[in-house]
Amino acid sequence: MSAPLANERRPTRRAVLRWLARTPLVAGAAWLTATAWAQGEATDAPVASARLVRRGEDRCPACGMAVIDARFAAQARDPGGRTHVYDAIECLIDHRNGHSGPVPGDGPAWVADRVASTATEASWLTVDAAVLLHHPRLRTPMGGGLAAFLDVPAALDFATAQGLDGATTYVWAEVMELGVARPWVPVR
Repeated sequence: MSAPLANERRPTRRAVLRWLARTPLVAGAAWLTATAWAQGEATDAPVASARLVRRGEDRCPACGMAVIDARFAAQARDPGGRTHVYDAIECLIDHRNGHSGPVPGDGPAWVADRVASTATEASWLTVDAAVLLHHPRLRTPMGGGLAAFLDVPAALDFATAQGLDGATTYVWAEVMELGVARPWVPVR
């Protein structure tokens, strides 16, 4: 191996980065990303759809608790594009209704399907497509008794299997409306 010549110049890190920024591949990827975001495709999916919920790391912006059970988790994107992960569906509702800090806005939101999710991995449903089951004896991280399901039969089958007689099913607009007058998270 020969020693470098004294007058031989090695490219600087800055020069390499400038060159990479000008290459068609990088420019094309940036253009595709910007186009997808402008059309809303990049904001129509939950952030955690391709990863596990980070138990103990994701913190609920409404109550400050760590997300410990993905089966009851929710997430929402604010108008600025920031995604918030909630430890419970009732925290998302209360946050959007102004019961727990400044209202984060009305961006897209998702809830974990109670049947298809595990304690560590959520299977996300849009809030408008989900059926929400409520029963005061349903144990949830914040004690509000809400869980999300793909459809009414799945919710009622779950309630029957858990012995939750008299459970009520709602759509998103109904739980939001009920949450205006009183928070879903019980006051302790």
